[in-house]
Amino acid sequence: MEITFRKAHPEEYDACVDLVNYVFSYDHRPHDFEKMIPRVYGPGKNAAELHRVAVDGMGRLWAAIACLPETLTVCGHELRAWFIGSVSVHPRARGEGFMKRLMADWDEELRESCDLAVLSGQRQRYEYFGYTSGGLKLQWTVDEANIRHALRSVDDGSFSFRPLAESPEALTLAQELHLRRPARVYRAPVLFEEGLRSFGMHPLAILKKGKAAGYLTASSDSRTINEIALEDNEDLGPVIKAFFACYRPGHVTIAASATDTALNRRLETFAESWRLEASEMIRIYRFAPVLEAYLTLRQKTLGLVPGEWSAVLGGQPVTVRVTGAGVTVEEKAAPGAPELDQKQAQSLLLSPQSCLQDGLAPAGWFPLPIFWPTADQF
Repeated sequence: MEITFRKAHPEEYDACVDLVNYVFSYDHRPHDFEKMIPRVYGPGKNAAELHRVAVDGMGRLWAAIACLPETLTVCGHELRAWFIGSVSVHPRARGEGFMKRLMADWDEELRESCDLAVLSGQRQRYEYFGYTSGGLKLQWTVDEANIRHALRSVDDGSFSFRPLAESPEALTLAQELHLRRPARVYRAPVLFEEGLRSFGMHPLAILKKGKAAGYLTASSDSRTINEIALEDNEDLGPVIKAFFACYRPGHVTIAASATDTALNRRLETFAESWRLEASEMIRIYRFAPVLEAYLTLRQKTLGLVPGEWSAVLGGQPVTVRVTGAGVTVEEKAAPGAPELDQKQAQSLLLSPQSCLQDGLAPAGWFPLPIFWPTADQF
């Protein structure tokens, strides 16, 4: 079978979507990517240019991998990020090396245009392509006993919920709250609410005495809140209590960035439990800007011990200085600085095991607090 590997043509968009839907439905449960990721695949859109495909001589698509460019702002530092998704190989074409070739083609392009790339997927599969499981995500669990006891005296009567799309005031506030985050992926205003509906989530306006007070995204069974932001963080307890009263979830899991200290401090006062886990699979293409951005974020939120560190990471020399005035990174290394290959460097910077690698870096600097909300995944 003669195969051509290239970017998809606009007229092949429907074939791309059909292939992705078929492969994911074949391997898992029924999938409809137009509903799952409406900001990319929704009605009226044509995202063919995001896809690299394997095409035979008759024009049939046998494999596709998509890559979505995203602009990431971290404490004023702008990073070029790409999120890889829709990885699909037709069952009859597996074992032919199509995925390996398409990933290699994307890798070659990203080396020229990317600071870091992100994806969700099975760890060992993507380690072959240079990705490391890492970042930081907190998962809080709140149940009815927490509401009944810890929030017993909390008055939740002022709060109510409605679909975010039905409250222009709340939608405007939601966009403003997103812009206040110290680390955020750019969300086009016209696609903001659509993005919050990614992967089956339901964006809700939070109203306080009928006026916009924030927003959240909840799963269809109301047992997962993947994103929540409030104008006044003191309202978190009453809002969660009102959510339980309105939707009766029994228990709910709330995802949060480890650097969202205001949210986490309040959840800690009444949540039943929490766990810290990796956010995504990550590949760093340019170490210096990623280090400067995320160490600045860590310094401003979680704290960072002052110090200086020099290393060669995946062939890229860096020297990092942390002072009370901030974080600076130079693209050079001191003589005799440790040299780590790509895998070793990413393990140090991204994995919780970094704290066990004595002497390789100052204590408490890593892992970098990279976090990707569901609304920005692909």
